[in-house]
Amino acid sequence: MKYPIALAALLLASAGHAGELELALIAPGLQGKTLYVAIHSSATDFPMRDDKAIRRSIVAAGDRTILSVRDIPSCTCAISVYADLNGNGKLDTNFIGIPSEPTGASRDAASRFGPPKFSDAAFDIGEGVTSHTIHIK
Repeated sequence: MKYPIALAALLLASAGHAGELELALIAPGLQGKTLYVAIHSSATDFPMRDDKAIRRSIVAAGDRTILSVRDIPSCTCAISVYADLNGNGKLDTNFIGIPSEPTGASRDAASRFGPPKFSDAAFDIGEGVTSHTIHIK
């Protein structure tokens, strides 16, 4: 075999610890609006650098929408969510940068004088199913 180290690394990676995240997104009055979810594993990227996060979107089915994300490696992460009210695919803000569309974060971390802190929103994802609820306000 030409590449035994590469094959061993691939097998170890595929046998790694991956789990499933089941999110209950509580979004009263947002039925039919797209909810954008970003799962961050780094404090330096949370919540603004969605390009370095696991991203998903789902249309709110009612006041409670369930989103399942599979094959997430075991990690400590924080989640940011926003509802796109006007359908432009981005989080709109006012002139000083405060979101003008509904947002939420894991552990319902509060936004005080800026975005929520990673440490306030962080939780662990392990093997199996991890359930989490986020209220979008």
